[in-house]
Amino acid sequence: MKLCVFSDIHGNGFAFDAALEKMLSERADFNFFLGDFCGYFFNQKQIFKHLKTIPNLIYLKGNHDHLLLRMADGEKDLVSEYSQKYGRSMEYLLNQDIQEIIEWLRSAQDFYVDKELNCYACHGSPWDNLDGYIYPDTSIKKFADYPQTLFLIGHTHYPMVRKMGNKLIINPGSIGQPRHGGQASYAVIDMGSFTVEFKEIVYDKTTLAKEIEKLDSSNMYLKNIIWRRKNAKTQHINHSS
Repeated sequence: MKLCVFSDIHGNGFAFDAALEKMLSERADFNFFLGDFCGYFFNQKQIFKHLKTIPNLIYLKGNHDHLLLRMADGEKDLVSEYSQKYGRSMEYLLNQDIQEIIEWLRSAQDFYVDKELNCYACHGSPWDNLDGYIYPDTSIKKFADYPQTLFLIGHTHYPMVRKMGNKLIINPGSIGQPRHGGQASYAVIDMGSFTVEFKEIVYDKTTLAKEIEKLDSSNMYLKNIIWRRKNAKTQHINHSS
């Protein structure tokens, strides 16, 4: 059995379109999306249209998705707070007809447990589904408290596979905003051999940069992070606790 796992699209339609064809070509038995469909960039409606075409999709809610639902429920102060911290993408999104997107996000679970796969999947961590951060150098001892052997997590935007005894902890990295200096990435898991392979996708960053300049020109963070380069400290990490 094969699993395709991806996370943290964050409105980057340029990266998602480039990744989608490759992910579909994996012909995985299950496709896991670990959350954060929205935030930062500006192509959420396009992404949503294509995301719905992925077969056997298990989709989970991320922390930015949760924030969007709160804004849609009328927390107006949160919109300005978000814009100041993360940029104006939510403002643009909320000014469009997104009722179908909101309903879809409301149907998303915070976590998913599969007994057959012996798998626990969430955006953050099993003990903090939306906001738990597991970085490549974070202690993973708490995973011993959970019976599953496969853990699928996102949120940090760092591709990672770590082993602890018979447990495998995997972060596919980010489709929309990788922070390890590499390209957009996803993970393919072979459940027979219990191994993982990371796939990287090259996409048109120049056109994305022009869109940022047009829609959120003062957001230097977004402008800078898409050009971040890989270095010795940001390679895929594969180690024990």
